[in-house]
Amino acid sequence: MLTRHFNGTAHQNRRATNTCLGIASAFLMTACGGGGSTTTPTGVTPEPPAPATGLWVSGGEGDGLQRYSEGLSQLRSLNSSVDVPLAAGDAAEFEPTEPAPEAATDSSFSTTYTLEADVDEHDILKYDDTVLAVAPSRSGCCFAVEPFSDAAMVVDLPPPTDDKVTLYQTDPASGSASLLANIELTDNETVEGLYLTGQHLQVIMSSAWWGSHGDALMVPSNFQSQTVRLVGFNISDPTLPETSNELIVEGALIASRRTGDTIHLITKHAPIIEGLVPYPVSEADVAANESVLATIDPAELLPTITRNGVVETPVNLGDCYRTDPNHPLAAPLPTDSSLTLLLSISASTGTIEASACTLEPISGFYTSTDHVALTYIDYSSEQQRTWVHLLTLDGFDYLGSEVVDGYLYSGGNADFRISEYQGVLRLVTTRFLDDPNDRFQHLLHTLAPEADAPELALLATLGGTTADALGKPNEDLYGVRFLGPRAYLVTFERIDPLYVVDLSDPEAPFIAGSLEVPGFSDLLHPVSSDLLLGVGGTGTGYSKVELFNIEEPSQPISLGSFVLGADRSFSYSPAQYNRYAFTYLAGNDSDRFTLPFSAGGNTPDGYRQEAYIGLFEITGKTNPGSALLRSGGTVLLQGAQAVGDDTRVVLDQDAIYVLNEGSLWGGLWTQPDSVTLQSQTVE
Repeated sequence: MLTRHFNGTAHQNRRATNTCLGIASAFLMTACGGGGSTTTPTGVTPEPPAPATGLWVSGGEGDGLQRYSEGLSQLRSLNSSVDVPLAAGDAAEFEPTEPAPEAATDSSFSTTYTLEADVDEHDILKYDDTVLAVAPSRSGCCFAVEPFSDAAMVVDLPPPTDDKVTLYQTDPASGSASLLANIELTDNETVEGLYLTGQHLQVIMSSAWWGSHGDALMVPSNFQSQTVRLVGFNISDPTLPETSNELIVEGALIASRRTGDTIHLITKHAPIIEGLVPYPVSEADVAANESVLATIDPAELLPTITRNGVVETPVNLGDCYRTDPNHPLAAPLPTDSSLTLLLSISASTGTIEASACTLEPISGFYTSTDHVALTYIDYSSEQQRTWVHLLTLDGFDYLGSEVVDGYLYSGGNADFRISEYQGVLRLVTTRFLDDPNDRFQHLLHTLAPEADAPELALLATLGGTTADALGKPNEDLYGVRFLGPRAYLVTFERIDPLYVVDLSDPEAPFIAGSLEVPGFSDLLHPVSSDLLLGVGGTGTGYSKVELFNIEEPSQPISLGSFVLGADRSFSYSPAQYNRYAFTYLAGNDSDRFTLPFSAGGNTPDGYRQEAYIGLFEITGKTNPGSALLRSGGTVLLQGAQAVGDDTRVVLDQDAIYVLNEGSLWGGLWTQPDSVTLQSQTVE
């Protein structure tokens, strides 16, 4: 647990109030605000101090039901309860963690590109250098394959009977693969994503797919009658996958992450109770809710959870975190009939290792190796602010809450706007100004848990004045990346300023340097502690990639860039907004990475649009002054017109495998023309 006690100004005021309420230690009897006597009158037994509590509390079945009832006694219009989801933060016990500044160099194959190096994220493709697992794409397409031939020829396939997860065995020497098995899926479910952990494959399925949750996240009816299934398969013999465990949770999937052998699920559930109005908009609705909830069993409000067919009850309503109305941060926030559930599940056995729930509004999250941060943008107030609640990932113990100015957004790669480093949570928010000459104010906040109470301290805020502004007037925020004791931010209107922020002292962050170059970067990748890669756009209709030397923070330098599809009328790469489309494989002195992109324009034969995979290398990275960004060629996906959010690339030594529009391609990096269609979806 963090032992250092930080004090931000706003937090000092709140902590002083709490001390006056008796939260201080018993022997600190000095009157608040002055130098009163410390002597206890003779014959008077001093009252014990009140327990240290934070904004969120739990315990007491009746108290949980009371808070649930209060939430359904609030009148609100349809617009006031609809929220755009934002990012939240990964967190756990805030022990100092040192994220590696660059990708591991001891692996010959690429894995899913994630926000945090040690926190896996579910995706439609997983690879462990032996088994390649592919889930059906969102379009509902599915595919089966025959064993690949080294000739990489198109294979005619019979129409599939239903959706399935397909397992392949790869041959990196030839860039080919062979069919191992198909795992049939049930009707009325979509695969949200996969995890592959040793001899275990986990498939997350749901009855509803939210994509980028958007407004739907705050509409309770969307979470009624929904189901999430986490099914584990033993693939020690990948030709005969066997179901090993199944967890069924009533509700809809919000997110998942994996740390080690543990999968963390966040779901949302709204019960169907006769007579209960989940979204009260009239006094009659409120009266109906009060009547129903006066006699209800609190267990009826909880989601049903079964493991291997046996009902389990890991939480009760009284355990759900809820706001202490007497806390200085307490404020009326729009709530509804839904409940957010957090579960930690063994990837190998499917057992529930930890659980928690909250009755408070949640619209975003973030996970580090030790913590989970739940966030909420408050649109119900004229104040532009974001609520941040921090829990340990091991057991979901509550560490504290804070409110910061501005909106914290997620979706696409925007969840890079929050990160934890050495016990400090850092996040970047945006305020929208009523000024046509300057519409944005970007703010970088640092927070840390208190040592003596479940509270978060706001350590500092950067960007609130003209002198430390992050971005010039009217520049929106694009790429953000926190890397160790620094943050990198890209703002853009007509030109791209790359800002380097020094966070070595979290109580006094400052802008160390900046660089202006044409275009912008949406995704920032750490090549090393001295090199930064940017994937973004030119601002003129093309995608681009650029390498920066950040060895001297006060003077970042561009080492060169490539424009994708420069000979066409336009280009677009989904990697700008979807990190899973970006593939990076680090080596000792040189790295490889791929960027899928679509490009189109007029040709002598008329307008043509095609799909490509750009191959790139970074050489000489151990000496940032001589590092080079090189093009390794381009793979043309014959017959495909576009790449999208379901495009994935896997690198294994010289082999390259591409999933695009439900079709699988294979070949060799050294021979881009050898990457050809190997199996395809039958329309």
